[in-house]
Formats: sequence, C-alpha cells, structure tokens
Amino acid sequence: MSSKYPVNKNDILAIIQANRQLGPDYDEQAADQIYELLQKSYQPSSEMTPEDIIRILGQFPSSERKRLLRPFVKRKHSVVGTISAVMALSIPFIALAGASAHIDGILAVLGFDAFVILLGVAR
Repeated sequence: MSSKYPVNKNDILAIIQANRQLGPDYDEQAADQIYELLQKSYQPSSEMTPEDIIRILGQFPSSERKRLLRPFVKRKHSVVGTISAVMALSIPFIALAGASAHIDGILAVLGFDAFVILLGVAR
C-alpha cells in the first residue's frame, strides 16, 4: 500500500460534508457510502505477507476471528456421529423392509447400513 492508511481521508470528509448539506435524513446513505469505501479500499494486495494477515486477524475479537476462519478449517467427523446418522436415517427403511420382506428385508437394510458405516470409517 502506498500510504499508511488504506482509505483516503479526503473521501470520507467529502461524504461527511455532503451528508451535512443534505441533512440527517441521509445519515444511513452516508454510512453506506463510508462502509463501501472501506470495503473497496481494504482489498488485500499481493504484497501482504503472512505476518500482515496474522496482525490484521489479531485485531479482531476471538469470536469474529473464528467466524472468519471457519471456512478454512477442515473438520473431522466422528465415527459415533456417522453411525448415529446412518442408523437414524435407516429406521424408516427397516420398518418398510420388515413390513414387505420380513426378516430378509431387515437384514438387507442392516447390511447396507454396515457397508455405509465401514465406508465412512475408512475415510
């Protein structure tokens, strides 16, 4: 970045002065203009280093930092969660298979459940 601040002070001053002339009915529009100016001017450049990004993220509260980084964190799925989900979803299928094919249908659904669980655990 060429200056110390990414936003030009004169741009913000111009928005405030225009808002003063238009009156308080335009406060929300002025806030929107300043917000858009900040969004446009704060585009990370290719010159940023990892240290710069860490410093910027360090300025945010912990909860906001977690929210911003959430899409980049790989989550691990628990085996218990996988088994629970498969079994919960297969309950209606067990009922239908038991009603139409009796014990063979139930065993077929449970066999398929076991196959899906093994695939999930193997990942």
